[in-house]
Amino acid sequence: MEEDLLTKFENALTGLSCLSVVRREHDWIFEFSTGASLALPVPWRIVSEGRILFANQDHGQLFGLPKPVDGEALANETFRGQAIMKASVDRETGDLVALFRQDLRLDVFNNSAGYEGWGAGCRIDGERWQIIALGGGEIAFV
Repeated sequence: MEEDLLTKFENALTGLSCLSVVRREHDWIFEFSTGASLALPVPWRIVSEGRILFANQDHGQLFGLPKPVDGEALANETFRGQAIMKASVDRETGDLVALFRQDLRLDVFNNSAGYEGWGAGCRIDGERWQIIALGGGEIAFV
């Protein structure tokens, strides 16, 4: 893993505002200012005010509520217009944490020893990069 690029990736995410969250058939797409994006086919969750507000597997669940949880609407209500204060990638697992406020964060889990996890696209030093969390915790830059 290229440590310098990983640090630059974390820095490139810092300050980006979330424009939208879109649920697709097999993943979720977080779109950010400057054309950056995160593709999340892996488990992720929103932690707000010291508790789990939503996890991707909660989408469509009833949980005793009058209607199923609409994760796409909830994620958009929570993140739209919010800027990332700090981003960090775990150097052992490839997990990603994006802190939006002291009491709001996005946790993304790289959950396989063999399969690719999350992906991202962003500009680093003026160049467009694709970032892929590989199985086992490594990060690839293309």
